[in-house]
Amino acid sequence: MLRLTDIKLADGSVISEIEAYDGKDHLEEKDMSAFTALPGFFDSHIHGSFGYDVSDGRAEDVVKMASLLPSFGVSDFLPTLMTLDEDAVLRAAGAVYEAKQKLSGTDLAFAEIAGLRLEGPFLSPLRAGVQDPVNLVTADKLASIIEKIERDYPGLLKIIDIAPELDGAMELVKGLKDKYVISLGHSDCDYKTADDFFKNGGNSLTHALNAMRPCLKREPGPLGAAFDNSDSYIEVICDGIHVDPTVLRMLFKLFEDRIIVISDAMRAAGMPDGIYDLGGTPVESRGGRTYFGKNGNLAGSVTCAAQEALRLFSYGISKKSIVKALSDTPRERLNINKSGHLSDLVFVDDEMRLMCMISRGRLVSPYIML
Repeated sequence: MLRLTDIKLADGSVISEIEAYDGKDHLEEKDMSAFTALPGFFDSHIHGSFGYDVSDGRAEDVVKMASLLPSFGVSDFLPTLMTLDEDAVLRAAGAVYEAKQKLSGTDLAFAEIAGLRLEGPFLSPLRAGVQDPVNLVTADKLASIIEKIERDYPGLLKIIDIAPELDGAMELVKGLKDKYVISLGHSDCDYKTADDFFKNGGNSLTHALNAMRPCLKREPGPLGAAFDNSDSYIEVICDGIHVDPTVLRMLFKLFEDRIIVISDAMRAAGMPDGIYDLGGTPVESRGGRTYFGKNGNLAGSVTCAAQEALRLFSYGISKKSIVKALSDTPRERLNINKSGHLSDLVFVDDEMRLMCMISRGRLVSPYIML
């Protein structure tokens, strides 16, 4: 056992001690006053890591992924599916549901599965990116898939990404908004359509400025619509590659309490450079960046929440803003309250570097590649 003492929380308060299991039989004491304890990070858009991918549809892989994510500082996550055919979507949803049940019966360290996210298959073929356009569907087909997931795995589905310019999209938004978070993503829509999306019940923007029209001086696009609709959230991949650090500083200034940091990580996160499958597409991971197709386009990321926290701090973002965007705001979007949950704590140094994590009362060391 390990007794951690003098624990400084992000709000400035101090906890005298917490005990955590570290695999040893004898009790050791460690002064943590040099570090700050933060709430566990919540990655609400993640496809895979450590060689595993949710879209493969294997419950044991999702369990392994959940067991390893605390080494990235993650205490909760939304397994996120690629654009797959219907059978593959339902199989993967079943795997996530089974993994969630398996994890609930263990007292080991793991990141809690907060639900399921569908990034596809109702997306624009013009902005599909690495998503397979062969598997894109109509609004009616998406509604049918959602009904089957809800029937077989009630309460599992939390976030659905759609392109609002597609036929039937606005009707879908109106019909689903009271039960799910509907996020605008992989869309070629203009400002007006995005504004209608938010006014009809959509309340989130998926990986802002990626797989959508840019924000220009006379064509503000989806980002401009999100800015004008003050009850909406925006997600941002904060690896410094998908969005330039200067633009990240601008977004944090403009959106303040509405910004959510996501990894959008694929199975290559936490793995050596190489070629990895993503939704049936070979993707190269090299030097912390992804490449696919003849033009070497970006395909998700190979970053993690802890790396993003470190980089954001180096870009000049305040600790308070980083904690909110990585922990508080993603939970707020899904109405999840984990305040005072001291069995999941992330310890960082003065530069926001991950030192260790207490996951479900157990000590977890940071992943070596951090």
